[in-house]
Amino acid sequence: MELFSTSCRVRVGTFVFLSFLMSSVQAASVSDLLITEVMVNPNAVSDTNGEWFELFNPTSEAIDLNGLTLKDLGSNTHTITTTSTLFINPDQYFIFARNGDSSTNGGFVADYVYGSGFQLTNSGDEIIFTDSSNELLRLEYGTNFDAIGRSSELTSLPVIELNYDLTLASLTYGLGDIGTPGSAGSFIPNVSAVPLPATIWFFISGVILLFRQQLKSGKKVLSQQQI
Repeated sequence: MELFSTSCRVRVGTFVFLSFLMSSVQAASVSDLLITEVMVNPNAVSDTNGEWFELFNPTSEAIDLNGLTLKDLGSNTHTITTTSTLFINPDQYFIFARNGDSSTNGGFVADYVYGSGFQLTNSGDEIIFTDSSNELLRLEYGTNFDAIGRSSELTSLPVIELNYDLTLASLTYGLGDIGTPGSAGSFIPNVSAVPLPATIWFFISGVILLFRQQLKSGKKVLSQQQI
């Protein structure tokens, strides 16, 4: 009976350990998002009406944006506030805009409107997302980042200014500005899960195997005692 009791303790300990291990694995976060496209200087409408930028979620998990702060290194700041969650889903392109009225913003649909508290300066600026204590995502761009009426899109990783290029001239929207707000441009990031490190998977597999062996051993002992 003692052997079976030991086996039970091993199984309980294994279950508790695996539960702790899985709960401690880092889930997808705002830091995993990509700033895939930026319209700094629209031509069809004014900057006040037509500025926007785009996020893309390359993970396999929905990520909540509610409560984050959008800011630059100057005085621009806006806290994202909605009545509930504001998810960006896997494989979704998500548009942040200064103006959400498609009849006056150049002809695109915004997913979230930040209004007048944040603007994209033509000569150079920053797009920064923070929570209450940490910076989570940033793009800094300079003078040559944009062209009038033409967005700049991410063409390779990581998210730094050197990896952006002007959107192809054939890709227009709304009133004729060049860009692909809310959809893929010429660069399409791959969607992937946020994986556990391979070593953890091997370890979990080993623990599961041990669990099964202990279970089998415990059943055998119990069967022998009942004979």
